[in-house]
Amino acid sequence: MANKRRTVAIIGLGAFGTVLARELTRMGDRVLGLDSDEKRVSSLCDEIDSAMEVDASDLKALKQCGLEVCDCVVISIGENMQANILAVMNVQELDIPQIWVKAQSVAHTKILKAIGITNIVHAEQDYGLRVAQVIHNPRVSDYLALGEGKYVAEIKVPEQLVDKLAGQLRLAPHDLRCLGVFRNGALLEGDLDTIALAANDSLLIYGKRPDLRRFADEF
Repeated sequence: MANKRRTVAIIGLGAFGTVLARELTRMGDRVLGLDSDEKRVSSLCDEIDSAMEVDASDLKALKQCGLEVCDCVVISIGENMQANILAVMNVQELDIPQIWVKAQSVAHTKILKAIGITNIVHAEQDYGLRVAQVIHNPRVSDYLALGEGKYVAEIKVPEQLVDKLAGQLRLAPHDLRCLGVFRNGALLEGDLDTIALAANDSLLIYGKRPDLRRFADEF
């Protein structure tokens, strides 16, 4: 089964937003890039699905961008905290399933939390790659790249797998391997065949990114 392409809008095409846009595009997602700076928009227009010059602090203008079809919107405006917060509040009005926001400071983070944002990053280029992986596959809460396309990913246990034994998951058809189970921040010890998965557990799974995504898409 082919991976479902996610549609992601990135508002703010600075260093972080640009890395994120390119990485998500490389992984096969549809990316819409938005920025009020025409030069930034022009620099990416040939690399991603769509790029538009728009002031995201203007709700009327933002509504004309078609964000309602997006699976996720990332607000990565970094130069102006007021513009960042206004963009966040405008995106919240559009009922987007998932919103990520780049914060500039502790005070900014507190404001974002106060208005209901839980996916907050303090990031630039190197972290943009990590966030792209998590956005591309929402069940992944963290990952480690091992080179040659191989990853170790921490994947939240889907509801359908609760009470199943970790060692009996159907991972072989996906060319994946379970390395362990995290529970309450600790790695469970013992035979995986004896560990029954709980609702808040995470699986530590090794394999290639497309195979990890195919496994996660089954749930």
